[in-house]
Amino acid sequence: MNNYTVAIIGAGSIGAIKPNHIDSPGGANILTHANAVYQHPRTRLAAIVDNNLTTAIKAEGKWGPTKIYSDVASMYEKEAPDIAICAVPTKHHYSVMMELLMLSSPLRLIIAEKPLCRNLVEANTIKEQSEHTDIPIAVDYIRRYARGYRWFKGVIDSSKLGQALNCRVLYTRGWKHEGCHAVDLIRYFFGECLVTQFLRGQAFNDRTDMDLTVPVHLSFEKCRNVIFQPCDGRKYGIFEIDICFENARYRFIDNGLFFERYPILEENEWGHKSLNYRLTSVIRQETGLNTALYDLVDNAVNFLDGNADLLCTDDDAIEVHKILEGAK
Repeated sequence: MNNYTVAIIGAGSIGAIKPNHIDSPGGANILTHANAVYQHPRTRLAAIVDNNLTTAIKAEGKWGPTKIYSDVASMYEKEAPDIAICAVPTKHHYSVMMELLMLSSPLRLIIAEKPLCRNLVEANTIKEQSEHTDIPIAVDYIRRYARGYRWFKGVIDSSKLGQALNCRVLYTRGWKHEGCHAVDLIRYFFGECLVTQFLRGQAFNDRTDMDLTVPVHLSFEKCRNVIFQPCDGRKYGIFEIDICFENARYRFIDNGLFFERYPILEENEWGHKSLNYRLTSVIRQETGLNTALYDLVDNAVNFLDGNADLLCTDDDAIEVHKILEGAK
């Protein structure tokens, strides 16, 4: 079996640098791309690219030995990795990815952080260039890679839960920045979006005035009533999803690290059917979100081996951009 070399462009929080008590070499949590590459037995971190030399040196000291570079062109001339991970801030995605897609000797795969770009126009241009150069793109909508979410997708598709009656998402820090995670996940669960309606109500500027946290109603093929309820992230962060099916209720809590299942009680204290909230009946399970970046790298390896499809592609990311912008 082949081993694959990886370059990470952007050594910040998601790329390489989180506090050691949260993410460290060999730790139980895998919360940076560098740690995912470090822990996977068939990938090697060949290079870190960052225009901030202090950050690059810090990342190399944590995840080395590896080479550090200040620009993509110099890195690729020396290292020519199989996989490039674009982990720069969103405003730089387009320029970095276009540079990666136009290298003289093509990469085998690009992994891009979410959202794919700043807007649908940029995303479509990236897609066109990807098709022209035949370089596939995987996108880190991270919940698609977490094993618990993939298991839950299978349960939904089995129809054991019955019809999805409604879904509520509590989120902070921007409709496009954080809301996009849930938009992609709900589309993954329930199919294509049919209606996007931006609602009147309180919105919050808890990240930037260019991306407010807003109330939105979405309708999907398999769940016609999905409400995004904004919270003020300046107070505290929250990301929870609550879905009522015909046969049970599921809640994704603790920023998506766990889900809870509430079964149906055939007869409650008042003599009618309801959800069962008794602690002995509520089932709580881990979703595997804290190691999903490893599963992303594993999916990339299996894809390059020819043994798997990518779990989230630029096509999926473009559909998210359409929903975020209310485009059809």
